Order: sequence, then C-alpha cells, then structure tokens
Amino acid sequence: MIFDDLKETYPHFVNVASYLESASPLFMEGPLRQLRDSAPDYAFAEKLCRDAYALCDGAEEKVFELASTMIEFSMEFVFLQRKLEKSGRYLYATFKEVEEQVYNDPERGLNGAPYMWALYFTQAFWVTHGRVWTFFLRDFATAAAPHGNLLEVPSGNGLFTAHFLLKNPGWRGVALDLSDTSIQFTDRVLSLNGIRARVEVRKEDFFRFAGTHKFGRIICGEFLEHVEEPLRVLARLRTLVEPDGRLFLTAAVWAANIDHIYLYKSAEEVRAHIRASGFAIEREFPQNVFLDGRPDQEKTPINYSAILRPV
Repeated sequence: MIFDDLKETYPHFVNVASYLESASPLFMEGPLRQLRDSAPDYAFAEKLCRDAYALCDGAEEKVFELASTMIEFSMEFVFLQRKLEKSGRYLYATFKEVEEQVYNDPERGLNGAPYMWALYFTQAFWVTHGRVWTFFLRDFATAAAPHGNLLEVPSGNGLFTAHFLLKNPGWRGVALDLSDTSIQFTDRVLSLNGIRARVEVRKEDFFRFAGTHKFGRIICGEFLEHVEEPLRVLARLRTLVEPDGRLFLTAAVWAANIDHIYLYKSAEEVRAHIRASGFAIEREFPQNVFLDGRPDQEKTPINYSAILRPV
C-alpha cells in the first residue's frame, strides 16, 4: 500500500488511505500517489481521520463506509466534468431545479450526510483541497488579532471554523447554514474539538441574517457557484466585514458538481465579481483541479481561493 511506511506515525490516516486504495484501485491509486508526491500535511490528515473515528464512536467499518462516499463523489465529478466539456453548461441553472432534482431526490445516495462526509474526506485526500487548507491555515488563520469575531457562511462541515478558532483562542464565531445536515455536522465537529461554546450555530438565510456587529474574519467556501447571483453574495459579505477585516474565499471555476449553478468560465470572472463587490485581492491561490495546465486558462477546472480586504 502507498502509505504503509507511515502507519506507525499516522495510523488513522493510513488505515483510511489503505481502504480507499483497496476499495477502488483503478480509480484511487493515481490520486493517492499524487497525494504522496505532493508532501501533504500528514499531521492534519491524521487528525481529520482520527476525528472521523471519534465521530463514528470508534467503528472502523463505519469510517470506511463514510470514506467511500468520497470515491462516489469523485467519480461523479469526473462524469459531470465530461458532460460540461461537451455541453458548455452545468446541469442546472437555478436553485429550484437543484432542490427538486437533487436535494429532494430520494434515490440519490449522496444527499445529506453522505455528501458532507465526502467533502470532509476530500480535505485530506484531494491534493487541491489540501493545498487550499494549507493556504487557509498559514496565511489567514494565523494572521488574526488576539480577539475578534468570525463568521462562516455556509458552515458546511464546520472544519474551517473549528480550526480557525483552535488557532485563535480569543475569538468567537457564528456559523450559518440552511442545511439541517450541515448544522448538525458543524455542531458535532465543534463539540469534538471542545469549542462548541464559542460558536453560535444558526440555521438561517444568509441574506436575512441580522448580526449585532461586523466581523474581523469571514470564511466563505465553495458558495458562489451554488447560487444564481454570486455578486449579490459578495456584496452582502462586504457589508458584514470590518473595515480592517479579511474574507477567505474559495470558488469553483469550470468544475462540475451536481448542485453547481453559476458557471465561472475563468478565474478572471471571479476576480471581476470580487472587484465589483467592493473587495480587493490581498493574496490569491488559483490551481488546476487536475494539476496540469495553467490556472489562468479559460474553460479549465480551477479551484480558486483568495484572501480579500474591503476597499
């Protein structure tokens, strides 16, 4: 197995990696070798997998079952990406379509909790997500004042809020999401990390959120492509950030997932929305999803991440 020599130091990570490799060798061996060559943050990957065991009450078979959703999620991405290359558009263009055809489809196995678990494991096993994570921890989470308020929207699985607050013990947070699954997942992740009391977790429409203060740090990950008007999201975030605050933003460009709505065709289109909403780019990190080509090319799948400041 690819990571067997690391088993003594990172046992939980190696157990999950070995399962993924054996469960789908034709699909997973290449990505796992790419992961090995990328020199990932093994300490974080070990914690993420160790936490998965804790969230599953130590039941390894359950951990493996949940990790396998990442394989299904990845295969679906490749399939949908091929359709995008042929058609030039995502499957759906409105949230109503996604809600009816995806979220409310009883036959779809990756809805709800499995979808959240798939994204949870990509943080450790997708090279691009691992690099975004390093960018987030190194350049955003460690550059905060001693005290402040954090907002994450949507909260997703709660990982970004949890690790920001672990690195910044003087901060408190608000986590917003409309998904019951995300709210529950966030709650469990925060509780496991011993910081649940420092976070207000709210099921609430972001556009109706009426906070009592602005935020020194805001996290908005993988949201813009899920809405019909991403510029409206960025403009709303601009009203919530403190004058000297920062926003950590990620967005998918020309990258097909089943519930993506707004199709960015290039990183420059994301930058144009950033500028139009009243933000400036302090630092950015665009990268090709398939790790080849240039991230400034049009119609190539890109994982875009940036640290923004208000202007």
